[in-house]
Amino acid sequence: MKKKLSIMISAIICTAAVPADSHAAGSPWKFTSSFIQNWYCRDWTEERWEQEFTAAKSAGFDSLILQSTYDIVRGDCAGNKQDTAAYPSAESFCMFPSAISATYHSSQNSGDAIELALKAAKATDMQLWIGIVNDDMWWNYGWGAPSSYFEDWCGSNSELSSGLISEIWQRYGSDYGDQIAGWYYTNEIWNIDAACDGSDNGEYARIIGENINAAVTAINRACPGKPLIISPFFNTDISSPEQFGSFISDVIASSGLRDIDIYAPQEGGGREYPPEIIRKWAEEQKKAVDGRMHFWMNNECFGKERTAKPVEQLRENYNATADLAENNILFSWNHYYATDNALNSQFTAFSSETVSGDVNGDGELTVADIVLLQKWLLASPDAQLRNWQAADLCTDGRLDVFDMIQMRRALIDSQNVDNSIVVSNVEELRAAVKNAGAGDVIKVAPGEYLCGSQKLYSQAEGTAEKPIVLEALDKNDPPVLRGANTASGYILHITGDNWVVDGLKLTNSQKGIVLDNSNHTVIQNCEVCDIGAEAIAVRDGSSYCTVKSCYIHDTGLVSPGYGEGVYIGSSKEKTEFDFKCDHNKVIDCTFKNVAAEHVDVKEYTTGTEICGCTFYGDGMTGENYAGSFLDLKGNDCYVHDNVGYRNGNPKIVAAFEVHEQVEGWGYHHIFENNTLYMDQPYGAENTSRRMYVVDGWFSDFSVKNNLVDYGNGLVHADSWEFYNSDNVTYLE
Repeated sequence: MKKKLSIMISAIICTAAVPADSHAAGSPWKFTSSFIQNWYCRDWTEERWEQEFTAAKSAGFDSLILQSTYDIVRGDCAGNKQDTAAYPSAESFCMFPSAISATYHSSQNSGDAIELALKAAKATDMQLWIGIVNDDMWWNYGWGAPSSYFEDWCGSNSELSSGLISEIWQRYGSDYGDQIAGWYYTNEIWNIDAACDGSDNGEYARIIGENINAAVTAINRACPGKPLIISPFFNTDISSPEQFGSFISDVIASSGLRDIDIYAPQEGGGREYPPEIIRKWAEEQKKAVDGRMHFWMNNECFGKERTAKPVEQLRENYNATADLAENNILFSWNHYYATDNALNSQFTAFSSETVSGDVNGDGELTVADIVLLQKWLLASPDAQLRNWQAADLCTDGRLDVFDMIQMRRALIDSQNVDNSIVVSNVEELRAAVKNAGAGDVIKVAPGEYLCGSQKLYSQAEGTAEKPIVLEALDKNDPPVLRGANTASGYILHITGDNWVVDGLKLTNSQKGIVLDNSNHTVIQNCEVCDIGAEAIAVRDGSSYCTVKSCYIHDTGLVSPGYGEGVYIGSSKEKTEFDFKCDHNKVIDCTFKNVAAEHVDVKEYTTGTEICGCTFYGDGMTGENYAGSFLDLKGNDCYVHDNVGYRNGNPKIVAAFEVHEQVEGWGYHHIFENNTLYMDQPYGAENTSRRMYVVDGWFSDFSVKNNLVDYGNGLVHADSWEFYNSDNVTYLE
């Protein structure tokens, strides 16, 4: 048991029992809006608009997105697509009687379809996003570096778009300002090859950014609180996700887009990309916009044949990115689901279904939901709950620490029989380690986890029957847990009993793994490297622990005299620790380029076993009297079946050393079946000192079947000249 009481949750979180409506809270519905195209609705009556809004509201939407209000339809091109004069005709349609000339208007309300739509939105307590200009020429500028035509066209298009924004707000803003949710930028950006590979010298990003900026400027003048949505798409044959993300970042930088604006990428389901591809491209785009704009997802409910996608496929694609997005919109409910009763019922059921505890809206309760709720309770500005009602597990209309406790219990209950949890980022990992319970298996996905200066810490207790397991999801591709720097901090600090840490790589910290008051814990198959001081410390009352099959190298980068591979117990000066660390084992480990002793067993410890290990002497510095593979200051150590290679290091003066730091300690060890390659019979720096197998002049240790090579082949170390003590027992 630990000597310190475990604090369940910090006092800060405990005092965050606030009403749920005091933070911005999400809707239980999964989709906030759906696109509608003007050719479909431009001649609707007010009654028909009300029917549409009412049906959309029943399906869970709070708004509709009118894709465009002004369409320019080009005739067949008679030459170069980038030459406007090559088009013999161009017809235009406008959904309201604009001062800008148009060929056609709506047949309703003297040509004012927008007023009818906004009236219906007001009557049904819904909102309408208003799209701007849709011009066929957007798709015809071709590939390669943009020509002057494209810049000229973008200039004209931006002038038309900004003029419409100003006119629409002036015409409808006073009466229907609350019904106008915001604006939609109709030109769909994609991963243009020249822009993504850099061969356009950044011209596409500049020109498109300036085009968007004209719309943003018009909005800022007319209605600055209204956001603008942009919805790019991608083609996997053109560029990599990373290239597209970089291009998008450049576009945003030149566009003047604001933090209230919305980046809602088309997810790729319409091209029938699988969920893993959808997520990868979404992740890269989110990186490009994080902290600069809101990030939504535009889900597609159709396939390549432009037929309705099965709702189950929509579910899979939605779940692939739900944890990334603040909201989701749909293309397009009214075209693919609304007119089919069966599909619409399935969609509505999916959109409204709630998984208890699923606050990030990804369709399942995971440790990520616990992380998000904890951040929300701490009033973290980036914590937004997709569905706060899902977190109200106490059903009292408020969110507090008691809901988080219930969520953790529900998570444990919802796991498979082995209670396995897969984590894939450092926040999930930190929460899983901190909140672990007996029997949990935390599987860490491949990748790099930047732990920084905040260590992974847990006081959680496993049991002998149900240990807590922290392991690599893929043992062939271990996750890398990286600290902030080699001068300070730990990566993993465990103060509970019965853990198994398996298959992880830990690097770039002062200490790698520290066990305090942890009994019966196993660290196995781990790589610990590039460490400022000791790699693994088993201390402060930790007993019956095992370090097994680990590769420990490049330690003591900052403090060579304290750069041990495995450190068991504490020195007598460290009175803040419990010295009694008994019956610990170091088995089948490999040590290389370790600055101090490979294993240092401190005074007041009893019964340490070190076996099957391989020691490479390269890198030992000799600082702080470190001059041997092992330094034993406790009692009753059993050292057997190890192999050591001095490799010509002049700082190594013996294979194993025994010291009496405290009277009565440093006794009764057994050294058996060890094979030592010590290169020479006497020290290199002190040529009068013999290169002993065991140097411990005061101690009463026992030996059996040890072999040593002093440069002329292995010999049996079975007589006094191999051991510096008058109290050696030679076992048969």
